[in-house]
Amino acid sequence: MPRAKERPTLLVFTRGAERETRRRRLLPPRLASLELALHHRCLEATLTAGRTAGCALTMSSPRRSTHDDVIRLPQRHGTFGDRLRAAMRQAYALGGGPVLVVGTDTPGLEARHLRTAIDRLEAEPDSVVVGPASDGGIYLLASHRPLDGILAGVPWRRRDTIDSLLAALAAAGLRVCLLEPLADLDRPQDLARWASGRAVGFAGIARDWLPIVELVRRALLALRRLAVPVVIGQTQGCVVALPTGRAPPRFL
Repeated sequence: MPRAKERPTLLVFTRGAERETRRRRLLPPRLASLELALHHRCLEATLTAGRTAGCALTMSSPRRSTHDDVIRLPQRHGTFGDRLRAAMRQAYALGGGPVLVVGTDTPGLEARHLRTAIDRLEAEPDSVVVGPASDGGIYLLASHRPLDGILAGVPWRRRDTIDSLLAALAAAGLRVCLLEPLADLDRPQDLARWASGRAVGFAGIARDWLPIVELVRRALLALRRLAVPVVIGQTQGCVVALPTGRAPPRFL
């Protein structure tokens, strides 16, 4: 682990659970309360991983943090890349240690991933650590020094994001250390794979995740049961959704 004066900083980059829920629906709107609870749980798990890994905690978010040990960095307006680079500049200005940037949509992220990144940077201070997401994005970016100019031309939230990022780092002459791939929750299919244990990097459900995972599984099962076969005359049966008036039971 780094010396105390070089304590690593975990920068959690998020728009907040409410905005994340509205931005990309993992569940139908009628189950928004469950999806909101999932986003809150992901944030808490991310902060817990940072504490366990010995990081100072910062969060770039439009909303204030309710955690006493988390420094809030106000998130500016602009594109995703603009906001990310501004948040990273603020985080680097807080101390001399490495900065590890993560989101809140990777439920498989654990303290061991953060420790591995910290150890890699300790062994090779001039390197950059990248955690690849299974969809072509990234779930972690860590370095000892700001990467502002290098990141300026990287297209974010695309399937070729990691390829563009690695190319930009290579062009700058920086050595890259890759962590194991993990799945993030961007689409309903991602949520279904994670809840069923089929996500990339899945290492089992931790005990404190079990309650909400069970709620998600029940919700997905209820949604599948809402699809019924309909036969029209002699034509082959097809699958259609029930009318919106038939809602699955509320779980939260």
